[in-house]
Amino acid sequence: MKKILFSVWPSFIWMVIIFFLLTISTDELNNHVDIDFFGVDKVIHFGLFFVLAFLYTIFLSNRNREFKNSIYWTMVFLISAYGLGMEFYQKYFTTRSFSLFDALFDSLGAIVGMIMAKKSPYGNRGRNQN
Repeated sequence: MKKILFSVWPSFIWMVIIFFLLTISTDELNNHVDIDFFGVDKVIHFGLFFVLAFLYTIFLSNRNREFKNSIYWTMVFLISAYGLGMEFYQKYFTTRSFSLFDALFDSLGAIVGMIMAKKSPYGNRGRNQN
């Protein structure tokens, strides 16, 4: 199980899940739950990209213990760009609309996910361990 967690596959699979969730029609979703209720949509975006950054940070932390912070911030930038790209994809290829606030919460989720993963036991491999 540890080998799977520390591989790139969970991150890649999570990216595919995000793609699917952000491209399904909101008309179908609104029949079941009101996702715009009190900003729940923003919490969902934050959570999706938090998990993505968390998984990638764990993967990178366990690949090379000597990564500089610039590698992690580059990863956050790329994940944020993925979130912004998904907003454009929604605008032009789905019935959903573009939201800069969704992209902002994608980026915030990526930043917090990276920071939390680096502080977790999974992202802190090889450092401060006896």
